[in-house]
Amino acid sequence: MKVAVLERFADPSRRCDPALIGGDGDAATTWNLPGPFHEPLSLVRHLPRAALRWLDGTVPRAERRALLRACCQTGGARLGALARAPELWAAARAGEVERIACFSKKHFALAHFLAERFELPCEETLASGTQYFGEFAFELLAVIPYAYWLHSQGRLERTASTPDTRCLYYFSPHHEERPTRRRYVPITEYPIGERGHRLRYDLKAFPRTLDESRWRPPPYAEVYRDDRFRWEREICVVGNKASDERYLRRGFAVNYLDVELLLELIGRLRRRFQVIYVRPRAADIVNDHQRVREMGDIETIKHTYPDVVTIQELQARHPELGFNELQLRLFAGCRRFVSVLGGGSYLASYFGGTNVVYARRGWEVACGAYERWFHRFSGARVLAAATPSELLAAVERELLAR
Repeated sequence: MKVAVLERFADPSRRCDPALIGGDGDAATTWNLPGPFHEPLSLVRHLPRAALRWLDGTVPRAERRALLRACCQTGGARLGALARAPELWAAARAGEVERIACFSKKHFALAHFLAERFELPCEETLASGTQYFGEFAFELLAVIPYAYWLHSQGRLERTASTPDTRCLYYFSPHHEERPTRRRYVPITEYPIGERGHRLRYDLKAFPRTLDESRWRPPPYAEVYRDDRFRWEREICVVGNKASDERYLRRGFAVNYLDVELLLELIGRLRRRFQVIYVRPRAADIVNDHQRVREMGDIETIKHTYPDVVTIQELQARHPELGFNELQLRLFAGCRRFVSVLGGGSYLASYFGGTNVVYARRGWEVACGAYERWFHRFSGARVLAAATPSELLAAVERELLAR
């Protein structure tokens, strides 16, 4: 069978895996829809030829308007669709295309139109698996809950992500860890992703409400409960980060607990809880485009409060566990969290209990995510604090007074 693989984007997280397209005897041809930010030279090369084909009768006049409309409604690749549509039309009409494949059919009007017009099957790889090499927070928000929903429907066949993620996809029948760094990758094609405006397909914001029809977070707290991570007193996990937040146009983090605030916070919490401090160093995790810096917090906390246990100490005691699995097993025995805006606040919200989030600026703050839908991950009580005084007051009220 002759398969036309239609690709809208250049990032591997948003493209079909060639190994999964077709079967024995199938011949797959990739049709890239070039854009101004990826393959600009290809776009320039194809547009003049496409203009001639739009006018020379390659596409019958009776069909031309409908095809043009489908190109203009193709999210993320309108120009690319316009540049390749006449060739695609001609190939399909000549019987050179017997099946269409794409990563996601969502907002892919050109793929829908060709499939309907020529009565071709149109398949999307996202219907039976996921692959994502983007930021940790995006993965926890959109990708993993969708993959688990597929699993709950008996439709999940495979998943792929960065190193140290097998534990996050424990339910996947086939999970591949690829040796690549994380980076910013939009989640627009996933069920909860929202389309942007005409000039920008990928909306640089998070939704105010979640479409939960194909979204189901996995029950990490049940799966990873581990008696090895218990102390005499109830534990409280204090999560932090020390990474650049370039999307906020700042050289260093905006949403982080500085050393002075950490000492005040932990000094209060340790009177009631066994405090576990979780702040990954660059060597602990798969890094993305936001550089991790050192600020002396781990050393200062251990010097000031020797009874506080750091995630690095736990890693040394349990070298058989990857960093993410260590976090999952530790968090599964915790009901009290303090975290900061970012991936850590998402992971902490998967485990129920109470999560007080230090969130000064960011997409989650802009859309009211902590108030609107963060509790959906596990039924956790999630509260956001925008200033040090608000954070300390929330900790006193929500964690120490209860």
